[in-house]
Amino acid sequence: MKVFDVRGITEGVDAALAVVENPKHRHVLKNYRRHALLEVSGYWEDILIPAMTVAHPVYRLTERGRTTVCDGMAEVRDFYEAIVTQGVNVFGALEEEVAVSDHGLFIEAVFAQVVRGTDPALAGEDVDPRGTYQVSHNFAACWPYRDGLLVGERIYDDGGSWRVDEVDASALVSPARARELLAPLLEQSPLKEIEEGLALFA
Repeated sequence: MKVFDVRGITEGVDAALAVVENPKHRHVLKNYRRHALLEVSGYWEDILIPAMTVAHPVYRLTERGRTTVCDGMAEVRDFYEAIVTQGVNVFGALEEEVAVSDHGLFIEAVFAQVVRGTDPALAGEDVDPRGTYQVSHNFAACWPYRDGLLVGERIYDDGGSWRVDEVDASALVSPARARELLAPLLEQSPLKEIEEGLALFA
């Protein structure tokens, strides 16, 4: 079984960048790469600047049959602030396929998060509260873009694919440690490159 390693969260988009040549599509992929690194690093405010995201984004996030809708910048900001404050922003894909078009990004992934046995995500599961567990599931997503900016996220969760596996405690990475580990990758996705790419859509 593959265990989540936060340093691998860009592997899917990096594979796409290795073959995509269309400059506008490459810009979208680079925006997505920076977004993912900022989110897991806890720098959520930098995701929502005018060079990255439209003024009125809309997120529809489905998980285990429940859909959370964040309509507008204020609600999206509240969403990010909550997950970072709660320390639950260390997550990502075990496997990810990324495709890009004029409409935006399309993603199919096995998503994972490593948590303590006492984590609310394990409510109702037969787990040892002293243990460490990987929660994983399949999902598909559409990230529409307009003029080089993220319009929102639409996450479609496969409720029948959820699984919980006990893993070694060393697999649990704190938000602070994730930020340290991702710093070199974030340096490879500078804001200046994103800002310059917007000229393609002028």
